[in-house]
Amino acid sequence: MQELIHHTVQKIKELLEDFNEIQTLYFSKSFDFDSRFDVFLNNVLEYFKTKGSTSHESEVLKIMNMVSTVKRGFNPIKMEKITTGRRDLLWGFSFNGIESIYDILMEIYTKETKKLDDAEELISGIIVSLYQNGILDDEKLKELNSVSKIESFWTSLVAQNTAISGVNKKLRLTVIPEDIFLILEEVFLKLILKK
Repeated sequence: MQELIHHTVQKIKELLEDFNEIQTLYFSKSFDFDSRFDVFLNNVLEYFKTKGSTSHESEVLKIMNMVSTVKRGFNPIKMEKITTGRRDLLWGFSFNGIESIYDILMEIYTKETKKLDDAEELISGIIVSLYQNGILDDEKLKELNSVSKIESFWTSLVAQNTAISGVNKKLRLTVIPEDIFLILEEVFLKLILKK
């Protein structure tokens, strides 16, 4: 089942905000870093479990296991007991984990926002065409002030116009209908505010 992309983007933004706090703690060598990093990794892991993303889940578990192994006094690369410099080694592996998590989150964020941007571009083109053909005007736009009204409007357009129906099918390959309605709402708001 496809997830609402707007929700995915929002959740990744929240995780990135938490990530920024972790980076700040790391930079300041805070004593809270270890516990907060563990909580953060568990939150990221739980998100990927819920989403069913086993590859990302595996990557987070790998990071957690590396850090845990160092905390137990073992070097996970050399597979040797750490005799000196355990804290430095822990900071190094934590930094490596931070970088890996950042890459994962940004990859998802970039991919999902691209889907929304591409969908918005298609939808904006249709809306401009509707304006040019007199099907949509400022008064009609102001009437479309709720997601349910936007949904009804879009559904009627799809049923009446084969070109829009084709675009709708293309959109449905990457986004769910709720995303389409939210994008339409965003486009309509932009048009209203520019008046």
